[in-house]
This record gives sequence, C-alpha cells and structure tokens, in this order.
Amino acid sequence: MISLLLACSARIALVDPPDSRSSRLPAPDGDLAVRPARRLTLLRGGGADGWEQIGARPVSIDEERVFAGRAFPMTLSPLLSGRTTLTEWAAEHRETLLQLVRENGAVLLRGFGGMETPQGLSDFVMGLRLEEFGMGCSAAPRTEVAPGVFTANEAPPQEKIPFHHEMAQCEDKPAFLFFYCEFPAQTGGATPIIPSNAVATHLREAHPAVAQRLAARGIRYARTLPAQDDPLSPIGKSWRTSFNTDTRQGAEAAMAAAGTTWRWHGNGDLYTETKQMPALVVDGRSGKEMFYNAVIAAITGWEDGRNDPLKAIRYGDGEELDGEAVAALIETGEWMAAHRVAFAWQSGDVLIIDNQAAMHSRETFTPPRRILASLWGEALRRPEGRAEPERQSSR
Repeated sequence: MISLLLACSARIALVDPPDSRSSRLPAPDGDLAVRPARRLTLLRGGGADGWEQIGARPVSIDEERVFAGRAFPMTLSPLLSGRTTLTEWAAEHRETLLQLVRENGAVLLRGFGGMETPQGLSDFVMGLRLEEFGMGCSAAPRTEVAPGVFTANEAPPQEKIPFHHEMAQCEDKPAFLFFYCEFPAQTGGATPIIPSNAVATHLREAHPAVAQRLAARGIRYARTLPAQDDPLSPIGKSWRTSFNTDTRQGAEAAMAAAGTTWRWHGNGDLYTETKQMPALVVDGRSGKEMFYNAVIAAITGWEDGRNDPLKAIRYGDGEELDGEAVAALIETGEWMAAHRVAFAWQSGDVLIIDNQAAMHSRETFTPPRRILASLWGEALRRPEGRAEPERQSSR
C-alpha cells in the first residue's frame, strides 16, 4: 500500500522579509513524507500486470499535452466497464489514486460506473477520507446539490473564467478539486487546465524582471463585494455569504482576523484588499516553482459593475502594478490560452486537480451544461488499529 502525502499544508506564507526568491509550499516530514511505493513504481513502468492490479489503465485523449515528459492530464479508465462503480473502485485504491493526482497534477477518470447523478460524486469524494473544506472564501456564488457537492461557478455562459488556482486569494486553500460532468454543453464549456510550473517557467524566461519583482514583493488582491449575491457576475458572491454573517461587525471581525483591509460603500457594498500574498511559490514536495495565484483571473476577468480588473492586483507593498508588469501578465495569460488542455466533457467524467500544481479555467458555452464541483483538504490519516469516525458534510 502506498504511503501517501497526507499533511502538506495548503497555506502559503511569504518569506519574511520577502526577497527575490519564491515563497515555499511546505513539504511533509517524518512519517508523512512520500516514501518509495512498490505498486506505483510498477505502474509507472507501464507493465500491464501493474495496471491489472488496480483494475484501471491509462488511456490517451485527443486533447492531452505533454509537460515535463508526462501526459497531462493522466486519464484513467476501468479495464472492464460495468464491473464496479467509481466509488467502490476508489475505496479499494484510494492511496494509489491520490498519489497519481499528486504526481501528475490532474487525473481524468472516464468510463467508470455509478456517476449518473450528483449523489454519485458525493459518495465518491466522501469515501476518499479527505479533510472537509469550507466554501466561504470562494468569489463565486454556488449552490449545494448533494453532500459536499456544489454547482461550479454560476457565472453566465457567455462569461469566460480565466485561469487561477482555486481560492489563491484566500488564507486557506483547498488541496483537491473535483469536477464532475452530469451533462456537457451543446458547444464549448470545457474546463481548461495547465500545469502551474509550466506557467512559472514561461514567466521567468519571457519576463525575468517582472517575475523577480512579483516573487520579491508579492501581491495584494482588491475586490468589491456586493451587499447581496449577484448571479450575473463571476465574482458576485456577497460579503454576507462570503463571511457567513448578516452584520457588518461580523464581516469586519472576519476580515481583521485575515489581515484584510476594507472600506464600506454607501450602498452597502464592501471594498476589500488582502494582506500581502505570494505570486510565485516553490512546492516543497517537488521543488518546482509554481505560479500559485489568481492574478490572471483578476486582471482579465474580475470585471463587473463594481470592479475594474486592472485595479484588482497591486504589489504586496501596496503600490500599483507598473505597465511592464501588466503587459507581462497579459502576455502570460495569452501564452496559457495557447498551451492549455481543453478536453471535451463527457457525461460521468470526473476530473481531480491537485490545487497546488495545476490551474483551471472555464470556457464560454451554449447551455444547457451541468458541471459540479467539490473542494477538499488533505487526506486524513487513519490511526493504527482505529477506525475513523463517521463524518457528515457541514458545508
């Protein structure tokens, strides 16, 4: 059985004081470190016997790309369709599956049974024994449709959602993202993905001075939250929903705890500016630099009647981004669009993303389309000889 990476914190902190180096994502140590895995070594070798042991095999999809010698995303399908549900399969091979996600950044599960309804996704993710993760800091309005399962960003279909790491602007970030296709759009509607390390490498090579400034100074996110949820905006979640309170005092207490500064508008809207946060980080598990942020989403997509995307990002010391930095980030966004993986959804697909390693976005589409999401923390450890207590979603 694989020793899984279990307790790597999803929090990211700037080096204090910041310098020209990236921040670091902490790696686990001691018993929580990743150790050599006989089964996974066998799987990597490509031998049929290895894949037969877990009843699944890697397959190619037309849209995949190769990054750092690996197909992205890894796509797994059952060896024998109809023999087992995804929930049953994952319960038996949980550690292998999560390790594959960690090693590849994203894994697409296609052709497994039991995924006809949102409840199927709920059963699947609940069986993986992951830390529960709240949705409060997400900028997008969402609706829970099954335990632990929510609608994805409910922005109008004509609104493109740019690349980002989920909740990168928040103090706490999810470790794993699950996207499930109940039924695909008539046209468009892909959820493009890209390895974050590839983006960081491009920024360093194409815009070294800007990359150095971002790494040294960090960034701040600025956004105005409406008084009530705005379903017509991709960043329309209200401050009431975001902070789970109906009072200004409750919102202010939450912002003060997070180091966020704020200003109330006369109409009840709330301007917020985060504390200094990183733009480039080094993943302590792999040693690779990641473009771990929501900068591209902010400067190209945080736009509605309350927000100007070009004012959504500042340097971590509070200064506005200079023209060179804005131009470099826009070009980086264009590079990402040219190198993204945008596969066509099929009903029953499940995409698992390591939120520390891969970024995602959403294309415009012709409805109807129903893609659901589930966000979770790190994997839970089961103490020797003890069963985990039963958990119910509190989200």
